[in-house]
Amino acid sequence: MSIKIFSWFKSIFKRPPPDGPFEIFYKNGQLQSKGNYKDGQREGPFESCHENGQLESKGNFKDGAEDQLWERYHENGQLKFKGNYTNGKMDGLQHWFHKNGHLRERQTYKDGKNDGLWEFFYENDQLKSTGTFRDGKRNGPFEIFYKNGGLRSKGNHQDDQREGPYESHHENGQLESRGTTVGGKKNGPWEAFYENGQLESKGSYAGGKQEGPWETFHENGELESRGSFTGDKREGPFEEYCENGRLKVKEHYKNGKQDGPYESYDENGQLKTRGVFKNGVLDGPYELYEDGVLQ
Repeated sequence: MSIKIFSWFKSIFKRPPPDGPFEIFYKNGQLQSKGNYKDGQREGPFESCHENGQLESKGNFKDGAEDQLWERYHENGQLKFKGNYTNGKMDGLQHWFHKNGHLRERQTYKDGKNDGLWEFFYENDQLKSTGTFRDGKRNGPFEIFYKNGGLRSKGNHQDDQREGPYESHHENGQLESRGTTVGGKKNGPWEAFYENGQLESKGSYAGGKQEGPWETFHENGELESRGSFTGDKREGPFEEYCENGRLKVKEHYKNGKQDGPYESYDENGQLKTRGVFKNGVLDGPYELYEDGVLQ
């Protein structure tokens, strides 16, 4: 008997809403939404409101799906979105807006997928980024900008991944980095630069990992470190230098861990410490020096 009663209640909740106009209200009595039902689906003009009374959205339904022009609004009354739908899917040029009413982005859609130009903007109307989509994926050249209008980075997309030459810039306009990407990962020679234009590092990547000889530099142009990498791990001899150009550390690595002789020097070039490491752990005696004299 209890099973039959439960089934009866369940059938009531499954019943489609009656045809004709409907209105839904918030607990405070404010209108939440209004529209029309036909054959159990929303049909025709529709509106919804924020709890503060401001219009939230307005548009049209056809067979229960968003259709034709739709508009959505921020709680402050400013337009948030304006675009067209076909059978519930975005279609054509769509616009989004900041709360201050200025354009935030515009993108073109086809059958519900990004297809064509995309542009993003800062609240001051300055272009933030631009590129193109094809069948829902980023494809082709792209550019990203700082709020002051300066170029931040540029490159190319292929099937939603960065592909080909890429470069980025500091906000002052100086080159920050440049290299090549393959399948969204850094590949081949790469260089990085300080804001003053001085070279910061140079080396190569393979599949997004450091590979082969690498060098880094202090901001004054002096060599900071020199060594080699295999699969993003230090391998073989490695040296570090002070800003005055003097040798600071001389060591050896194997599979990313210290392995072999180790020496460190003070800013005057005098030997400071010396020892031997094996698989990342000190192995054997460790010598300390002061002004080059063993202590």
